[in-house]
Amino acid sequence: MAIPALPPIPGGIENERLLELFFAQSLDGFFFMMLDEPVEWGEHVRKDEVLDYVFEHQRMTKVNSAILTQFNAATPADLLGMTPAQFFAHDVAGAKGRWREFFDRGHVHTETDERRIDGTPMRVEGDYMVIYDERGRIAGHFGIQRDVTDRYLATEQIRASSEQLRALASRLQTVREEERTGIAREIHDELGQALTGLRLDVAWMRHRLPRDHELEAQCASMIERIDATLNAVRRIATALRPSVLDQLGLAAALEWQGHEFGTRTGIEVAMELSVDGAAVPDDLGSSAFRILQEALTNVARHARATRVTIRLAQTPALLTLAVSDDGVGIPPERLDGTASLGLVGMRERALACGGELEISSAPGHGTTVLLRVPLDAGRAGSGS
Repeated sequence: MAIPALPPIPGGIENERLLELFFAQSLDGFFFMMLDEPVEWGEHVRKDEVLDYVFEHQRMTKVNSAILTQFNAATPADLLGMTPAQFFAHDVAGAKGRWREFFDRGHVHTETDERRIDGTPMRVEGDYMVIYDERGRIAGHFGIQRDVTDRYLATEQIRASSEQLRALASRLQTVREEERTGIAREIHDELGQALTGLRLDVAWMRHRLPRDHELEAQCASMIERIDATLNAVRRIATALRPSVLDQLGLAAALEWQGHEFGTRTGIEVAMELSVDGAAVPDDLGSSAFRILQEALTNVARHARATRVTIRLAQTPALLTLAVSDDGVGIPPERLDGTASLGLVGMRERALACGGELEISSAPGHGTTVLLRVPLDAGRAGSGS
């Protein structure tokens, strides 16, 4: 079906009437702010002095009903004649900084914190354009703006909730790590010592029994079972919290974990460690170690890799840990989604210690997990 032709647009006075109608009935706030006298602007003027004049002598000269609604103004007279110094009395210095950028660029899209007539705060998103006279001087500006306070507050609430949840998750990880350390120490010290004492008692008893007595063979069997239990205790304590991490530091713990992984899985592990010798904070060391463990777990379960490379680089300014494999890779939908709790957990650990985690992968070309954590002198020396 043919689209009917639009009637010709009337010119002259009718165009002005249509523009005025659009200005008046727009749902966005339209306004003009004009200067008492145009001002020169550029590198040849003292901009601070010009802005001082602008903030006292640029005035609201035309508004529509949407602007009145935004500012809770009853009539146009409530706004007409107001200057930037009055609109931004709550933050004149910040407003002058934005005005300077605006005049430099000639146009701007921005969000600002403003105040309504009754003093209540509002968040405004707007597009603004400088108006020049025939000599190129700034005569004022035209603005289109909308009240986005509700959207801004909702976004801030979501952001605050996300930060609180992240802080809670970080705290839970810290508490979990502390509990693991305590349990590992108790298992190793208390249970390990008790089993060692029991083994010594059984060995003492065995040496005092007749050689051909059946109790001697039973004691030997008991000693073997105690030894197996001691090995299990050491394995469980190490899984909870490797003592090498606390005693020798992150680099040694990563090297131990890589060797243990290679021995257990048969996958070739290459280590590239370059550290400056400075102590790594406990929270960072724990997070980096757990990220390595999770990355290696994923390799063992899914990658079908034959080789893994672990790279640790530490400078006074940055710590990086990269775990790369030559496996089948991770599908893109798994990289970006939340289905894999392991990947989500690694990212959260990275954020909790002030770093960022990148996971790059391509089907058939392996996967690289890269942790980057900025360091500073105060933080780098806070660990044990």
